[in-house]
Amino acid sequence: MRPVSQFLSIVLHPLLMPSYALVCYGFLFGSIARVLTPDYLMLLFVLIFCSTFLLPLLSVFIMIRFGKIRSVYMEDQKERNWPLLQTAIVYAIAFYVLVQARRIPPVVPLFILGATGAMVVAMVVNLRWKISLHMIGIGGLCGGITSMYIMLQEGNPLWLAMLFLSAGALGTARLLLNAHNSLQILAGFAVGFAIEFGLLIAFSG
Repeated sequence: MRPVSQFLSIVLHPLLMPSYALVCYGFLFGSIARVLTPDYLMLLFVLIFCSTFLLPLLSVFIMIRFGKIRSVYMEDQKERNWPLLQTAIVYAIAFYVLVQARRIPPVVPLFILGATGAMVVAMVVNLRWKISLHMIGIGGLCGGITSMYIMLQEGNPLWLAMLFLSAGALGTARLLLNAHNSLQILAGFAVGFAIEFGLLIAFSG
């Protein structure tokens, strides 16, 4: 089971959640898909993938090179503060760029804003306690997609159920890898879900 758990931890990495969210918004909801044409969706995907995944990942490798952290897994709680801060800054810049762009549904930059807030909360909590960043990420994705199902009243709920099943599988994987205990898993999911769901419900309507 360890190889499967490691695979899930990679493909459901928290830095990938903004990219996954954009794909979900573009393909699950017709009202958003009509605005995000395929070409524009691809362009936006490249922008979000580069800014919210590649840039933070690059900063992690730079910190490894200079001995600030030991590995990309950041298993040591104390190693997480600087990467979290840098990721929050990059996400905040991405949010600003998306707000300035045209033809982008408000839900997209709002999700990035929620991810920024989640990184800040994770950084503060991490000063005292090791919360699960993976579960914050997928919890945020679940919260963001759930809010759209509620507000738009469209889309196949089977996809939402599969998303929650993926969250459960990821949580189980993190437990099997001894990366976190059950409370850290549940707290991470709750934080991510609450931030994205609350933000999108409050400001996307």
